[in-house]
Amino acid sequence: MNKGYLIPEDKLKNFMSNAAMNNQYGIVLYATPDPQRARELLPHPLELHDASNPLAYAYIVNIRDPTFAPWYMEGGIGILARYGQHTGIYFLGLMLSGPGAMMGVFSGRETAGLPKKLCERIVVQRTGDEGHCFIERNGVRLLDVRVAIGAYNDPSFHQQPEGCSPDKPVITGGGCLQHMLQMGTSELVNLKMLYYSSPSRYYSWEPATADCKLASSLDDRWGELPIKKILGAGWMVSDNWVDGLTPIYDYPKEEIPSAMSRLLPGRYDRCTFEHPHQCYE
Repeated sequence: MNKGYLIPEDKLKNFMSNAAMNNQYGIVLYATPDPQRARELLPHPLELHDASNPLAYAYIVNIRDPTFAPWYMEGGIGILARYGQHTGIYFLGLMLSGPGAMMGVFSGRETAGLPKKLCERIVVQRTGDEGHCFIERNGVRLLDVRVAIGAYNDPSFHQQPEGCSPDKPVITGGGCLQHMLQMGTSELVNLKMLYYSSPSRYYSWEPATADCKLASSLDDRWGELPIKKILGAGWMVSDNWVDGLTPIYDYPKEEIPSAMSRLLPGRYDRCTFEHPHQCYE
């Protein structure tokens, strides 16, 4: 179908309009990370949401009905952080695969500053009361989660979507703390921190006991966040959408290098700042 190169101007208002990741199917996992390491991985001025009781968050899902792309698989790992009145997940990295993954990566990185990369394999597998989900990039299984449906690891752990159903969905608030930057003539400039408001609507939620393994590759250092205790997981179906994107902090020039040392690994591989960097196979 040839519609020409130009996008008609009356269509521009539809670009990423009401962007939503609908009909997500897979797992969400909560855990207690090593407090010192979690704090070290956050760029200034972010702080742990609770310094004495930090929280790590991970998910692996099939996004079956995104509004801006064909279906794709997505997963990531982050830390619950805060800046001023804003609390949200600071993602160390997000991985995408599948038919809609490229548009998911480009739209997420270019319009919202999410630290997304393409990977070769994400699996969300459920058989009866057992599930197995994992993310692989460059031959390394970065996140590997096995779950048994029925109860959380920690009996005292609870989540808001419990008891939801397709007839009585539960809407939860939530958001992310992320960063946008520009490349100047010879250095990174105009670094901003944004609050990405992103509620979810849950249609099902099954508590689960989880076993989780993290690993690092040369390019993706997910294993740098040691997990001390898994609180629990949920096998769920949900919609997730973008409710707003608000700049909340402009980095002074002198703070940019320290922040970028933490932000680059989630966005770029080592080949972008290491020479030589060839790989023949």
